[in-house]
Amino acid sequence: MKTKEDAFSSSSSPRTHPRQLSDGDAVFVSVESPEAPSHIAGLTILDPSDCSDFGFERYLEILSERIELVTRFKWKLFEPPLGLDRAYWIEDEDFDVANHVHRVAVPKPGHRAALAELTAFLHAQPLDRARPLWESWWIEGLEGQRVATLMKVHHCLMDGQSSMGLSEILMDLSPEPSRDLQAPEEAHEARPRPPAFWEMGRAALANGLRIPRALAVHSRRALREGLVRVLDSPKTTPPPPVPRVAFNGRLSRRRSFAFATIPLGPLRDAKKHYNVTLNDVLLEIVSSSLRRGLIAHGELPEAPVVGLCPVSLRRDGDAAFGNQISSMPVSLATHLEDVEQRLGAIHESAEAAKKRLEEGAFETLTALGECLVPGALRLVTRLAHGFPSLLPLPANLVISNVRGLPVPLYLAGARVEELYPISMLQVANGMNVTAVSHDDQVDFGFLVDSNLVRDPWIYADAVHAALGELEDAVTARSTPGKPEAPHDTATARPTPSEPFEAGMKEPHRDVEPEDPSGALGNHVEPVDLQMMIAKLAHLRAPSRKGIVRTEDFGAEEPSPPRSTGP
Repeated sequence: MKTKEDAFSSSSSPRTHPRQLSDGDAVFVSVESPEAPSHIAGLTILDPSDCSDFGFERYLEILSERIELVTRFKWKLFEPPLGLDRAYWIEDEDFDVANHVHRVAVPKPGHRAALAELTAFLHAQPLDRARPLWESWWIEGLEGQRVATLMKVHHCLMDGQSSMGLSEILMDLSPEPSRDLQAPEEAHEARPRPPAFWEMGRAALANGLRIPRALAVHSRRALREGLVRVLDSPKTTPPPPVPRVAFNGRLSRRRSFAFATIPLGPLRDAKKHYNVTLNDVLLEIVSSSLRRGLIAHGELPEAPVVGLCPVSLRRDGDAAFGNQISSMPVSLATHLEDVEQRLGAIHESAEAAKKRLEEGAFETLTALGECLVPGALRLVTRLAHGFPSLLPLPANLVISNVRGLPVPLYLAGARVEELYPISMLQVANGMNVTAVSHDDQVDFGFLVDSNLVRDPWIYADAVHAALGELEDAVTARSTPGKPEAPHDTATARPTPSEPFEAGMKEPHRDVEPEDPSGALGNHVEPVDLQMMIAKLAHLRAPSRKGIVRTEDFGAEEPSPPRSTGP
């Protein structure tokens, strides 16, 4: 562990050698496009009512101190010409935290619909590759004196699980921010120097010579997988083809965002009652939400919707930055009306997918990074975005979850009330659902392409009804003979007119954007919300046995939180 003083002194340490992005990290740089930026984000809702000196200046001070502990957040990309090889990390000689922190306000009265609209716009903007690939937005003007922060980080820097490690560095376990700062050794990395021309040439040649072998390896694996499926076909029923639904189409640059929060306790109860994993229960909640939304639009397909689920390949205790993920397709059984049958089908599909994953299947991220130079991958991605209907659809959407700390968290002295994750969209997938568990609750973020999904709140609000349906099923089985009462979802959430103190459970959709610039102070970048909206027309492990897990938040007793102070 290093203290703040160690971190500051490390900035003057000698540089070592050029540092090239890994195959998996480089993929997120190559596949980025204006229609699909490759960054992830977290929208944090803060309650500063018990913090007398809370404000933007204090947040900027805390953030400046904590970012010094994360060496990689002071690096930027250096890309070889013509896309012939993977990019390098180099130190930003002009790094200044103030260049990455911005301030804005939502229009009055600060309902959550306005916050979601602003968040969607900010998330749609790509990060500046001339600087380190992260930025933070301070968002004020929320009802109930709440404040929100939006932290955007490029996916080449970290995956979902390592982003929670970043949260541990930026946040505290008590209202008083720790001044004796500590961070894991993984956050401190040797300063990379820019590569010389001959070093770039040598690396490009070596990496190019790997491609034929990588093509042979992955082709052989794909052939073996195909043969296994053919030989097993008499024993198993092949899954139906992935149906195309309304949010499977050509992506635009426009985004919408919605969110929801439910307690974690009922999910644990259902896990225990049905002897499944928490991931299975989470997928059932998402499945029910999708089913309700698709039925409302008259678009529920006969075949089940398929979710692509990122899977962590990290060993326990691995907090290193970068990407160590794979992904697996799971049937969401949306064609089944009964919640128990749906949960059982999801569990069966997830277990089969995990077995195939342990056998080496679903190595798309590794294969893309090893078999194509960045320039070629960039071209393939552009073609795929241009003609999505001509390509096979591996899944309808991406669904992921990340396990956070099961204790209250504080940022700059304010209590963290909600922490909504926001991920990225991929080719032909106009919806992404990500969930984070923390402090005995689960926060869902629904990111959609505005041209493909008119109102994401239909899906986000359905999370509460989905939870009620699951609770009713558990109750009915636990009390034989007791008549099943319909779950009144109307009382499960505050009404649209209720303030943030009520828990931000219901949207207010009738808020016209106003110019928020008048509410800003120092370090302000005035932003006209109407003008902004108008402008917007895995790494492979040697052996996966015992490593592969679907980030099952709470399946086991979580490890004690790492202290950020004494």
